[in-house]
Amino acid sequence: MMAKCPNCGAEVSTPLKEWDLGKKLHIKMYEHCGKKFREYIKK
Repeated sequence: MMAKCPNCGAEVSTPLKEWDLGKKLHIKMYEHCGKKFREYIKK
C-alpha cells in the first residue's frame, strides 16, 4: 500500500516505522519533502 505526500502528492512506498495501537488500529509513519506524516489503517 502506498501513501501520498500531503505536500507534493508523490507516492511514498516505504514507511519509516510501523506499529499497532491497540487491537484495531495500525499506524505507518512516512517521511517525504522533509515532513513526517502518518497513515492510519483500521484492522
